Amino acid sequence: MTQVDKASKEYWTSFWNQLPLPDPIDLMKKGLSNYSIRKIDAVYSKYLSSLKGKHAKVLELGCGNSVFLSYFHQQYGLEIYGLDYSELGCKQTEKILERDGIQGKIIQGDIFNPPQELIGAFDVVCSFGVLEHFEDSVNTINAFKKFLKPSGILITTVPYLKGATGILQKIMNKPVFDIHVLMNKSDLSSYLNKSGLTINYCEYHLPISFGVTLEQHEGKPIQFLKIKKLILKGLQVISKIFWWIDDRIIKLPVLPFFTAGIISVATLNEK
Repeated sequence: MTQVDKASKEYWTSFWNQLPLPDPIDLMKKGLSNYSIRKIDAVYSKYLSSLKGKHAKVLELGCGNSVFLSYFHQQYGLEIYGLDYSELGCKQTEKILERDGIQGKIIQGDIFNPPQELIGAFDVVCSFGVLEHFEDSVNTINAFKKFLKPSGILITTVPYLKGATGILQKIMNKPVFDIHVLMNKSDLSSYLNKSGLTINYCEYHLPISFGVTLEQHEGKPIQFLKIKKLILKGLQVISKIFWWIDDRIIKLPVLPFFTAGIISVATLNEK
C-alpha cells in the first residue's frame, strides 16, 4: 500500500535536527509543565494497566525523537519497539532510550511496507501525530492495525486544527498547516469504525492549548518570527492559567474550539 505523506521524511529530519532531545516523562512532577502528560496518562492507565507483568509488546509508529516508548516501559512494563522512516529520527530515539537506561528495538522502515515480522506482533500500537499527515485516513488506520495481535489496542492521537490552534497555525506558519489533514472527533471515530475497530475512547484533549509550530518547512523563512514567538508565548501563558484552574480548582469543560487534539483508544476485534 502506498500513501502520500503530506509532511515527508525530509521535513521530519529537518524538524528534529532543530530540536534538542526531549526531557524524560516524569509523572511525579506536579507542575504545569507536566499537566498535559498527566492528563494523557489518566486516559492510558485505564486501558494499559491490565498489561503489567504480561510481557506485552508496544510499537510506536513514527517514533522519531519520542519519549513515549520510555514512558510505556516505565509505567506498564511493556517491551518496546519503534518504527520510523527517518534515519535521524531513529537515532535520536535510540539516544533517548540509552539516556533513560531502557532496552528497546528501533527499526528504520515504512509503515506501509514494514518488515514482515512486525505484522500481527503487538499488544499495543500507538501513533502521536502521524495519521493526520496522510490523505486517506481509513487506509492509513488499516495499515496501523496490521501490526496488532487479535484484541490488541490501537492508540491514535491527532492535533485539532479546526479551531483556534488551526487558525493561528495557518496565520503564523501556513506551510506547516498545509501538511495536515484536518479532522474532528466525529471524523476520527468514523475512520476507526470503517477500519473495523471497536472504539473504547475518543475524546478531545485539554480545555485549552495553542500548540503552534514555528519551525521552518522546506527552508522557507517565517516572516515576523520574533513577533509571532512573543504572541505565541503570551497565548501559552493564558493556557497555563486555565490549566492551573483545571488542575487545582475546578474541572473545566473541554471545548473543541480551544482544545489541543484528539486521543482515541480502539481495539482490534478477535478473528
